[in-house]
Amino acid sequence: MFEQDFEEMLRKHQASLDDRKKFTALVKDLFPDQAKNVNLLLMAYNMGIAQDIEMASHINNTFAFRYVKQLMDDFGMSRVNADWIVSVWCSCYGANVLGKACDISVQKQGSGPAIQGEQPSSGKAYGDLFTYEKSRRGKGLAVTGFRGKKNQTIIFQNRSGNTPVIEIADNSFSNSPIEEAILTEGIACIGRNSFSGCDKLHQVVLPVSIEEIEDGAFENCGSLKSISLPMALKTIGDGALKGTGLRTVEIPKSVFWLGDGLMAECKSLDHVAIPENIGRIPDRMFEGCTSLKKVELHENLGAIGDGAFFGCSSLDFLIIPDSVKLIGQDAFTGTDKQFIIQCSFGSYAEEYARKNRIKYQLV
Repeated sequence: MFEQDFEEMLRKHQASLDDRKKFTALVKDLFPDQAKNVNLLLMAYNMGIAQDIEMASHINNTFAFRYVKQLMDDFGMSRVNADWIVSVWCSCYGANVLGKACDISVQKQGSGPAIQGEQPSSGKAYGDLFTYEKSRRGKGLAVTGFRGKKNQTIIFQNRSGNTPVIEIADNSFSNSPIEEAILTEGIACIGRNSFSGCDKLHQVVLPVSIEEIEDGAFENCGSLKSISLPMALKTIGDGALKGTGLRTVEIPKSVFWLGDGLMAECKSLDHVAIPENIGRIPDRMFEGCTSLKKVELHENLGAIGDGAFFGCSSLDFLIIPDSVKLIGQDAFTGTDKQFIIQCSFGSYAEEYARKNRIKYQLV
């Protein structure tokens, strides 16, 4: 169970609580497939719950409800989620690790809240801090901004009143100080340049409902080291991940279209696999990815676009399947000096290598 694993981590690495980066990394490493729980855990941690638990002599309902209310009012968290994560901290860390007197036990599903208190605003005050416009995608709204002062972590709501929120509008959060963006289920589209230039943005949680990530959506988000793309995603626009800090990325099999320059200038990118549903590597897709060393191409790939690997100075070999029948201009210009194309005898790739005086090896 999550609670037991979290408690064991605290026992082994209690000192990490004093180092935000170290603690965050440990939690993410321990629970790689539980993004929602990790986010809830870190939100309470960033509010200082660990330090308050350490100083408390008795962890009672009043102590715990203060955090439940703040998570709901300031961050729009649901009553159930706020109750659960606060009870996890109080019980696992306060009672079990530190041995504090504690009246709070971890909430049991279906048994009602573990922490009692007056009924607060259910997150409505938080939802009112967003601004909206009519979505281009049909019946629903697009988020255009956020008026709250606590804008480092933003939880994007999926409704405003009785109207669904289905889109993050173009340019809505570009160059903002946002550090964490959590999108709730129901939002389907991230608009053009919506988070471009957010150089502090390091965590993005995307729901399964996301279908489109449009041009430049996360361009130049240099602190963004990883992103989990949802399995229902269909299209990713031009330069959508350009200039990010991504080291690797897994493109879902549901994606049928990639934009030009999608991952250009990702200086930390070192490994990528092209899924079988992608028939063509777009123009300039990896241009300037100076750390890129390993690229896996599938056996049905048909084309490699112009400048696809231009300036990939660490790329020293690439296996090109026989299915490739077109390679664009300057596709491999500026790769490693020892760059070698591995290909079959009589293949298009062999012919291309000869004409462009690129070293090749027959396999």
